[in-house]
Amino acid sequence: MKILITAHFRVFPMDSGGAVRTISIASCLEKMGHQIIMLTGDNPLPAHGYHHIPGEWNGFKMYGQPGYFMNPSFYRAYVRLLAKSPDLIISSCPFQSFMLVQQAKKKKIPIVYDSHNVEADRFRSSGNHFKSLIVRKAECYLARHARAILAVSVEDRKLFKQYYDVEALLLPNGVDVKKFSPDGYNAELISTYELNDKRVLIYFGSYDYPPNIEALRYLLKIWPDILNQYPDARLLVVGRYPPDWAGSIPGVIVTGPVDDIAAHIRLANIVVVPLKQGGGTRLKILEALACGQTVLSTPFGATGIEPDQDQKALILSDLNDFQNKLFELLHSPPDPCSNMISKDLALKYDWCSMVANIDWERLLL
Repeated sequence: MKILITAHFRVFPMDSGGAVRTISIASCLEKMGHQIIMLTGDNPLPAHGYHHIPGEWNGFKMYGQPGYFMNPSFYRAYVRLLAKSPDLIISSCPFQSFMLVQQAKKKKIPIVYDSHNVEADRFRSSGNHFKSLIVRKAECYLARHARAILAVSVEDRKLFKQYYDVEALLLPNGVDVKKFSPDGYNAELISTYELNDKRVLIYFGSYDYPPNIEALRYLLKIWPDILNQYPDARLLVVGRYPPDWAGSIPGVIVTGPVDDIAAHIRLANIVVVPLKQGGGTRLKILEALACGQTVLSTPFGATGIEPDQDQKALILSDLNDFQNKLFELLHSPPDPCSNMISKDLALKYDWCSMVANIDWERLLL
C-alpha cells in the first residue's frame, strides 16, 4: 500500500512529540512493507540525519500559524503528490483539513486523521477559547470526513464522541524500546555534568510548550526546599528553548537540546513529570519507563498510561503531595535504570506492535 503522510510541522530533528509520533508511525508502516511518502514542514534534511525519515520526504514552505490552515506551498505539493496515486492519506493533526479533504474526495482516497490531541479541547482547556472555536471547525470537518480517527487515549476517544459524535480507534503514543533501553551507562556525561554520587532528577521536554514551562516553574519553586534537605541533589533540565532564568539556580543544570535524549534520561535516579495541563499521552514518561527509570508524575501527566498495580514504576501524586512524595523517593533514591517493572510496563507501548494491530488494509474498504 502507498501511504501519504502529511503534517503542518517539521519532523526533523525529532525534538517534539508531534515529530516523534509522526515519524514513528511512518517508520513502523514502512517496516510492514508499505511505501511511505511524507509531506511536512520545510526543514532541509541533513545528510547525516536522513536515516530518521522513512520513505520519500517532501517539504513545503511554512508561514506561521495562519499557514497551518491555508498554505499555497503545502497545497501545491499536496496536489502534486496526489498524482502519485496514494492508496491512503494520514493527516497528523486537523489544521490542514480544508486543504486536504476535497482533493482526496475527488481522487477517492480515504483519509485517516491521526490525532495527537483533541485539539479544540486542548485550546479550550488552556483558556484560549477563540482559538478553540477556530480549531474546532477544522477538526470537525476532518473528523466527519475521515475514514478513521486514531486517538491517543481512551479519554480522547470519549472527547471525539462528545465534540463531534464520531468513533475513534485507539493508537496511544508509544516508544522505541530498542532506542530507549536501560543499557548505556555514560561515564562521560556523568563527568561533564559532575553527577558522581549525586541524587539526580530530570525533567525534559520542549520549553516552547507552555505546559512544560509551567511544570518547570513548579519544580524550581520547590527546589530550594529539596536542596536544603538534600544538598547533593541535582536537577537536569533537558530540551530545546530552555528559559534563561532556569540556568542561574544552584543545583540546576540546564543542558538545552541534546543529540541523545536516552543517554540523558539514564543519568537520573528519578524522572519527574509535574504536569497540570497539555494534551495527548506523554512520550517522556514512556521513554523514561523504557529506560528502566522510576517516574513520579501527576495523574494528569500520566493520562493514557496505565500504571503498574503497586506503583513501583510509575508513581502518581497530585501537586498537593508531589513534594512530599519526591522527598520520600530522594531519601533512598533508586539506582538509574534499575527498575525492571518500568521496562516491562513500557513494552506494552512498543510503537511497531501497536501500529501493526491496526488493520490498515480494512481502512481502504
